[in-house]
Amino acid sequence: MDFIGVVLGGDMNTYGVARAFYEKYNKKTIVIGKHPLYPTHPSKIIEGYYYDKILEDDCLIESLTKLNEKYPSTKKILFGNTDFYVEHIMKNRKRIESISNTYIIPMVEYSLFQELFCKETFYKLCEKYGLNYPKYQIFDFKKDNIDEFIVNFQYPIFIKPANSVIYSEYNFVGKQKGYKIENDNEFRKTLNIIKDSGFKDKFIVQEYIEGNDESMYVVTAYVSKNNKVKVITTGKILMHDRTPELIGNYSAITNAYLEDFSLKIKEFLEKIKFTGIGHFDVEYDIKRKKFYVFEMNIRQGRSNFYTYASGANLIEQIVDDYIYNKDNQFYIANNKFTVSIIPKFLLKYCLKKNGQQRDFGKFYRFALANYDRNILRYLYQARWDYRIVKGFLKYNKNKIK
Repeated sequence: MDFIGVVLGGDMNTYGVARAFYEKYNKKTIVIGKHPLYPTHPSKIIEGYYYDKILEDDCLIESLTKLNEKYPSTKKILFGNTDFYVEHIMKNRKRIESISNTYIIPMVEYSLFQELFCKETFYKLCEKYGLNYPKYQIFDFKKDNIDEFIVNFQYPIFIKPANSVIYSEYNFVGKQKGYKIENDNEFRKTLNIIKDSGFKDKFIVQEYIEGNDESMYVVTAYVSKNNKVKVITTGKILMHDRTPELIGNYSAITNAYLEDFSLKIKEFLEKIKFTGIGHFDVEYDIKRKKFYVFEMNIRQGRSNFYTYASGANLIEQIVDDYIYNKDNQFYIANNKFTVSIIPKFLLKYCLKKNGQQRDFGKFYRFALANYDRNILRYLYQARWDYRIVKGFLKYNKNKIK
């Protein structure tokens, strides 16, 4: 049966999906976005279509209608590469499915997406089903007074938007995905900066989990259309992007095997009747010796190619489930690997600066696959490498001070 992958948005996340498709099926992936950008452009494994107004409902439907006219009998598996695009798909699910029955949307219904996506309601589900999560408070920019709000935890604390899609609509100097806050003064100053941008939603104010780069993990699962977990895989973070707007994204990731915790994630996903790809940000508290879940993405993560390297091709799982109706057996992936944006020698150098030495296992250069190389890609990648390493060294210099 003929099928293709279609991804809304064209960043690192999308390229990971495209590589997994190409590695298994030797097929190009369709990318629909606002404009071409690296690493999905220029690329031999991407077929790109770009629309300035793709984030508008009617433009999305028009673009998918045109794609269906080009590939009328081909099954089209639809992905979103960011929370915003995933929500865009879910809100328009009925309209998309009415274009053609060839569109496959391997995702939960919108109501469950909203419950999982909002940090406040997600933590309530964690409480109900036995996953550890950081203690938290809610600061509501519509109701709460910045000067009068009492923080119930000792500093440092961590704050982040309850809804990252809403937060993404606001831009201001010093904006970050989340903020480590050292004292009360910094807390109120940061909230005032966010408030002055016009932001009117909620922020999560949570206890800071005592850990380091060595204690951070990502856990990814695929759950079938019948709400059964088929595979779980864990990655251990080796190196972070240190630029403020991309803090929390990973520049290098390696294998980890957390059997007991993986089984807890499996139980959680099956009890809430999840479907599709679920991606968890997790940290190990070195004081309490427990794993804590920070958030869940209702999609593949930005660093999702690590799942392929670990021995869990999520694309193959989806194709088996929706195209071939296979009922695969559950397993926890455990291949030894390292997936890195930057070259191996630079990664070794950066880790050495941090006092780390590791066996990399099979090493994957994320954006420079053997089957997808050209001069432009090398030039783009060199600029990317420079920015990442510069940010890392600057961070470590400041940390030493």
